[in-house]
Amino acid sequence: MIPKNRLQVYNQDSNPGECIVYWMISARRTNWNHGLQHAINLANEKNLPLVVVEALAIAHQWANDRSHTFVIQGMMDNRRAFEDTNVTYVPYVETKRYEAQGLLEKWTEHAEVLVIDEFPVYLPRRIKEIAISLEKCEVHVVDSNGFISLRQEKAFTTAYSLRRHLHKTIIQHMSEFPNANPLDDATNLPKFDESKIEQIFEQSNTPITPYEFIWRICEIDDIGLRALSVLDIDHDVPPVQQTLGGAKAANKTWKEFFRNRLNDYSENRNQPELNGSSGLSPYLHFGHISPHQILSEIFEEYDWDISKIIPPNNGRRSGWWSLPEYVEAFLDQIIVWRDLGFIHCSKVQNHHEFASIPEWAQKTLKEHENDPRPYIYTFEEFENGETHDELWNAAQQQLRLDGMIHNYLRMLWGKKILEWTPTPEIAMEYMVALNDKWALDGRDPNTYTGIGWVLGKFDRGWTERPVYGKIRCMTTDSTKRKYRTKKYIETYSTSPSSQQTLFRNAKVNSTSVRYERRE
Repeated sequence: MIPKNRLQVYNQDSNPGECIVYWMISARRTNWNHGLQHAINLANEKNLPLVVVEALAIAHQWANDRSHTFVIQGMMDNRRAFEDTNVTYVPYVETKRYEAQGLLEKWTEHAEVLVIDEFPVYLPRRIKEIAISLEKCEVHVVDSNGFISLRQEKAFTTAYSLRRHLHKTIIQHMSEFPNANPLDDATNLPKFDESKIEQIFEQSNTPITPYEFIWRICEIDDIGLRALSVLDIDHDVPPVQQTLGGAKAANKTWKEFFRNRLNDYSENRNQPELNGSSGLSPYLHFGHISPHQILSEIFEEYDWDISKIIPPNNGRRSGWWSLPEYVEAFLDQIIVWRDLGFIHCSKVQNHHEFASIPEWAQKTLKEHENDPRPYIYTFEEFENGETHDELWNAAQQQLRLDGMIHNYLRMLWGKKILEWTPTPEIAMEYMVALNDKWALDGRDPNTYTGIGWVLGKFDRGWTERPVYGKIRCMTTDSTKRKYRTKKYIETYSTSPSSQQTLFRNAKVNSTSVRYERRE
């Protein structure tokens, strides 16, 4: 059984169906997944087949080659994971906008229970709301997002307040881990009549996605680009050739960081010229790896359990876990800051808008709205990295080329947008648009709360300055003094027009995950 605070049930006592359907929209993995575990439990309890539908829609603003390639590479991994099990896996990729608008409803007509992932922002949240509103079958919404469940009595306004809560409730959270391998419990499930899959797609006027099409998109060359061209999405945002999606690549990234770089995390994570960050944010965003897996492997490696906690339980950042400093620094990021964003976005519907900023921050920014700006740039100038600041331009080019910005520089990137736009409202709109379009981990609770932090969310007032008011200020000069940036600037001084050439000419590193074509 999954924890009760991870489950919400809607449309109880609906009509009986012929299968359990798990609509996989955010926890896109077969391991450490509360949603898949719950769906398998239901199928065993009711002696019904389980069908997992992993759908990828394109009827949203930021559908592009980059995010679609990443998700579809994950579908390839999931197909192989389900291949020799009694669970029926159905990957689907929409090719035209609203092509599959009847598919979810048609599957709910066949389902005894529809299990669907909880995700508090953007399209997955909307799909969940649609599934509930159909009222065709019982709907179980499952939260497999973070160490702390989304169902909290209050929103947390600072990292400190969440740390205090964590310290007081750690025993509860340690009992909420999902099974590492939920498919182990699916061996006795009855098989679904797969001839009905084609019927359901036909009844909803939706074409089935051929395996050949998924395989082609997974290739990092012209084969993949030609396949992507069929999709009615933005083709000006190319895939990131050096960062493959999927559970296999996610685990490879995690293992490499865990073995080789975690012990330098405290010292190196803010150095632009060092590979100090984990690189896990895109995989966490798309659900290709679970934070519970990461935490479980850390706790096992360091032989940690709750008896090691050092009181008092007062919400301090470090010196509480009884773990090395570098491990505690990483835990603060993957538990406290990550869960802070998810819980906030689940409770604050307008989390991506300026109105979600704390009142004190809105007030001080409004008081300084008419302060002279040293520079004013258009959205297009920001997007193309055409400012006077070479470090800012390099950060923007990294976003365009790699789909992410170095941790520390992402904060500087946002502060300068605030400083170089006419109003803080416009600044927030620009940051959200640039991240949602170009970042692999865009459209995520941590994206929106990170942008909110630039404008004072989860922070406190500082020395009052022009433009910023009491919002924390960051400068390029101080960043250059504190951190090594010369090589970083040289690496990402590429113009946007040259990036397409770099992408097309780049070859996948020999150590990257490759996809074999299998019929």
